[in-house]
Amino acid sequence: MRKFLLAVPMLAMGLGGPANAQDASAPSQLTIFSGPQGGSWYAMAGGMAQMFSNEGVRSNAEVGAGISNVVVVDQGRGELGYTMSIVPDMAAKGQPPFQEAITEIYGLANLGSNYVQMLVRTDTGIEDVSGLKGQVFGSQPVGSVTAVALESVLGAYGLKEGDVEIVRGSQTYGANETKDRRIAGYTATSNPPTPSFIEVSETLDTRFLPISDDAFAKLKADNSGFVRNAIPAGTYRGQDEDVPTASTALILMSGDEMTDDEAYWVVKTMVENIEKLRGMHAGMREITIEDMAQVVGIEMHPGARRYYEEAGAL
Repeated sequence: MRKFLLAVPMLAMGLGGPANAQDASAPSQLTIFSGPQGGSWYAMAGGMAQMFSNEGVRSNAEVGAGISNVVVVDQGRGELGYTMSIVPDMAAKGQPPFQEAITEIYGLANLGSNYVQMLVRTDTGIEDVSGLKGQVFGSQPVGSVTAVALESVLGAYGLKEGDVEIVRGSQTYGANETKDRRIAGYTATSNPPTPSFIEVSETLDTRFLPISDDAFAKLKADNSGFVRNAIPAGTYRGQDEDVPTASTALILMSGDEMTDDEAYWVVKTMVENIEKLRGMHAGMREITIEDMAQVVGIEMHPGARRYYEEAGAL
């Protein structure tokens, strides 16, 4: 088994004492790669690190991103990481931005869904994804999950990114450019209701573009990590009906260095502290063990599977 220590300062909120000596199955330490500092993933990882620390395992949260986390966890630079369920499929195939195939990563838990949300101003007259052809549309940086998801959705409609003038930046950038009418709209793969979309839809008349059944079938055939979902009616102002779309699951993953007993301990600890888990993010406030067991787009760690089976969740 490879074991690496990350030579960076640990977050104070994630520090804990030595692992409980009476529980030999507990990992010696846990580093959790999350998302950008100040984002929801980073905050969730901090809460999770504190939870593990309270159980006697020295833990810390580190900044990261859904795609880069796969690389660093595979390299053994951290025991755990967050990613989205469409990413491991790409990694296993060695698709860009991955430079080679990565297969020895494993899912421990499904922590909720992020939806492909595509907002446009209603004054553009755009009613479906095919209407984005020739338009200026906002996305996020190349290599982000949002950028990957948009490319996949456009492809399902027979469009290439060259058919749409893509501008890239943060959600705040997309929201501001849309409000200033410099772009037709923007996309984010996030958990609704998303603050930036709330802001824009309260300011302008907007529409969220649906993904048709045929287009979703193409998405799913290309990447097993996509899940059929819908933005519930009433999520945003003026959105009076469900909007069918695709979602990706937020997955807690590990590398092959994590033993079956360690993975079992991680999942068991999360379930036994599920009320704390629910308080870490609005998207997890109703999470159940059965939800956590629905790991998609990635092979489940045998230790995690053993726990879920014993608990009757699988």
